[in-house]
Amino acid sequence: MRPKREAIVRFIWQNCRKTNGLLSPAKPNGLIAPLLFLFANSYNGKDRLPVLFFFDPHGDGSLPLKNYQSLANNYGYILVGSNNIKNGLSGSYAFSVFQQLLNETQSRFLIDNKRIFTSGFSGGAKLAIIFAQQLPQIAGVIACGGSIPFNGDELTRFYYVGMVGLADFNYLEAQQSFSAFDQKGIDYTAITFAGKHEWPPVAEFNLAFSGLELFCMKTNRTPKNEKWMNTLWNQMQDSINDSEKKQNYIAELLTLRQTERWFNGIRNISDIKIQQATLEQNPQFIKQVTKRQALLQKEIALRSEFIKAIELRDLEWWRAEVTRFNETTSNSDKEVALIGRRLLNYLSMVSFMFTKNDLDDGKLDDAFKKIQIYALVDATNPDVYLMYARYYLLSGDKKLMVENFKKALSLGFVSWEQYASDNSWKALFAESEIQQLKTKD
Repeated sequence: MRPKREAIVRFIWQNCRKTNGLLSPAKPNGLIAPLLFLFANSYNGKDRLPVLFFFDPHGDGSLPLKNYQSLANNYGYILVGSNNIKNGLSGSYAFSVFQQLLNETQSRFLIDNKRIFTSGFSGGAKLAIIFAQQLPQIAGVIACGGSIPFNGDELTRFYYVGMVGLADFNYLEAQQSFSAFDQKGIDYTAITFAGKHEWPPVAEFNLAFSGLELFCMKTNRTPKNEKWMNTLWNQMQDSINDSEKKQNYIAELLTLRQTERWFNGIRNISDIKIQQATLEQNPQFIKQVTKRQALLQKEIALRSEFIKAIELRDLEWWRAEVTRFNETTSNSDKEVALIGRRLLNYLSMVSFMFTKNDLDDGKLDDAFKKIQIYALVDATNPDVYLMYARYYLLSGDKKLMVENFKKALSLGFVSWEQYASDNSWKALFAESEIQQLKTKD
C-alpha cells in the first residue's frame, strides 16, 4: 500500500456529447454527459495507474468519488464517475455510454489496461457487473448493495467483490451471489457492514480495495508487496481472534474463509483450513448456523407474504404488522433485530415501486392505499410525501399537493434535478407552485 499523504486531487468536469460513437466537447444543444475524474496524488502522467469506474443509481457521479478519495491516494488509483449512467436506462444505451467513457479515459490518461475495474451501488452494481460480463478488459467488479444471478460460465470472467449492509433489503440477494461462488470454489471477496441500503463506509471499502490488490498480485498484474500482505494477514488474524472471543462463530468462519480465499497460493494456509474444520465441528457453531438458516428461511417466506398482503390486506392489518416489526428491530437478539430491519427496508422499497407503478398507470385508489402503507413503513422518508404530492396533483387538489411537497422538503428532499428529469415526476416538478418552492429552497 502506498503511504498516506495529504490528498492532492483534481476534479475535472468535462461536458461531452455523442458524436459518431465518440466523445467530444459538448455544444449548447448537445447531449450533455458530465464526467468526473479523481486522480491519486501519485498520478504524474508517466506511470500507468489502475482505474475504477463508479455508477450511482441516481447518476450522482461525484458521491462515491468524494467518499473514497482517500483510498484513491492510498492505493494509487484513478477514480471515474459519471452523471449519466443511472437507473432507468436501457441496457444497450447504458453499455454504449460506458464504452464511450472507457474510450475517453483511455485516450486522455495513462492507465494500466490490466487493472480496469467497475463499481456501483444498487442498480449501479448490476450495471457494473453487466459491463464486466460484456467487456473482457474489465478485470474486476466491486458490487455494493446489489447483484445479479450468476451461472457457472460467468463466474471466472472477472474478480468479484460483493458488499452489502446487514440491514440492506438486498442482503439475501448478495448472499445468493456468495453462495454461487462458494459452490464453484471461485476466489472472491465478501464484505458485510453495519448499515442499510447505501454506499459502504470508507473502512469497509478499503477491504474491497484489498481484495482487488491481492487479486492483482496473484495474477501478476502487480508485484507482490510482502510488507502490505503481512499487515493484512495480521489484521485478519486479529479479526478471527476477536470473533472467537465474542463467541460469534459464524463471523469467525466467514473471516477464516475469506482469509483462505485471499491468501491461497501466496501463503501457507494449512492452519487456516484446520481452524475451519475444527470450528465446523463445534456444537455452538452448529447451533448458531441452524438458527441463522431458520431465520433466513422465515425472512424469505415473510417477503412473499407481504407482497400478497399489499393488495389483499387492509390498513388496520398493516398498522398492527408494522408495529410488530418495529418492536422486532429492538429485539435483544441481534439476528432477529436485523431481520426486522431488513423486512421494513424491503417493504419501503416495494411500497415505493408499487405506488409509483399505480400512479404511472393512473390507478389512484390503489395508489392511495399503497402510499398509506409506505407511510406506515417509512414515515420519515421524503419520497412518501413526494408520492402524496403527485397523488394530489393527479387528483386535482393542489393545496394538499403543496403541503405534502413541503413535508418532503422538511424531511431533507434535495434531489430536484434527478426527479425533474424523470418522466414519472416531470408534471409535478413543472407545477408553478412547486417551482416557487425550489426558489425558496
